Amino acid sequence: MKFKRAFSAITVLFLIFSLILCGCGNNTAHPEASTEIESVEPGEDGYKYHFTLEVVDADGNQRLIDYATNREILGDVLQERGFVKGEQGDYGLYIKEVNGIVADYSTTGTYWAFYIDGVMATTGVDQTKIVDGATYSLKIEK
Repeated sequence: MKFKRAFSAITVLFLIFSLILCGCGNNTAHPEASTEIESVEPGEDGYKYHFTLEVVDADGNQRLIDYATNREILGDVLQERGFVKGEQGDYGLYIKEVNGIVADYSTTGTYWAFYIDGVMATTGVDQTKIVDGATYSLKIEK
């Protein structure tokens, strides 16, 4: 009887400890953050490339968009659909607006950082060839 009680107590403590460690699924860095997923269906002729675009605003809200395209350059797809706006600079397209959200270093001290599969990109979106299955991220940073 004592063994069962001790085992039950240890099991409960282990579960509580596990829930604390995992944070119960909450995003503690951005408690108000939300995730929105939108899909773009492929056409009847099929698409050569499928990729995910992740957009994270200054509040940590995340939006995931699945794209399907035959275009080869990421910037072409995003500009064609009016999803990004910016101006040409010495290093390609300087993105100032993504889906209506503005980040302009000269006025707000923030900018849109560009990542490919979680790694800071060494090219701009208008110079990046699409890789099938990749995840491209645009995140507001200071």
